[in-house]
Amino acid sequence: MMAIVTISQKGKDQEVAKANEVAKLLQLPYVARNGLSLPRLQAQHEGEDILIVSKQGPKLYTGEGKAHEFHLSMAQLRIIAYDRGQRDHLIGALGSEPLHSWLDCTAGLGSDSLLVAYARPEISRLVALEGNPLLAYITNYGCRHFTHKSEVVTQALRRIQVCAMRYETFLQQASTNSFDMVYFDPMFEVPVKESPQFLSLRGYVLATSMTETMLKEAKRVARNRVIIKERPFSSVFQTWEPSYIEGGTYSNVAYGVYKV
Repeated sequence: MMAIVTISQKGKDQEVAKANEVAKLLQLPYVARNGLSLPRLQAQHEGEDILIVSKQGPKLYTGEGKAHEFHLSMAQLRIIAYDRGQRDHLIGALGSEPLHSWLDCTAGLGSDSLLVAYARPEISRLVALEGNPLLAYITNYGCRHFTHKSEVVTQALRRIQVCAMRYETFLQQASTNSFDMVYFDPMFEVPVKESPQFLSLRGYVLATSMTETMLKEAKRVARNRVIIKERPFSSVFQTWEPSYIEGGTYSNVAYGVYKV
């Protein structure tokens, strides 16, 4: 991973100290801002990504669009719809049994884990893996510091434990039956039109294809079921037929449920 750490345009000494801490944590170089715009700073450092430490929280500048910072993304709309009694297919895929642990192998912005944490408050252990350390840092910061107007949403965020680790490594090291459920949201084979908030991260969320080895590992680690989010016509579901598919007839996405 090639990237640098800097501060916001009007950052003070306090931000410089924090940025140096973050750079040390992520094992990245700290670069003084010196009043430079982000495009100019990036040009000086051969197009490397820039993690900006500011009072409002960390942001990731990739050179495409505005800098990405933590936000609730689609989770906000899905929580509202869920509260209104509308069926959410991910929540439906969880089944009705009580849950105690959840492993999200592809955290990204943390939206799916937030929805699960909100809808199933009995889950005491929620682990969300993100293979891109910069994105993991931002998502973890949001889970630790973002305060929602709803205390219940804020509490759901705080329960998510974000780990900067590739799921291939985590699953191979995890104990058998150590999570009730294991979840994957890989990059779709055929993309759905992306949300504007996600465009600046195109290519920065690690795209990994599902493999038979990883599915077997996930089934070993899961006590109850493995869930894969994909397009309904995905070759993933044709290659490895799920126990059943949760999702509407006209839905863009479907959740393949593999009972173990």
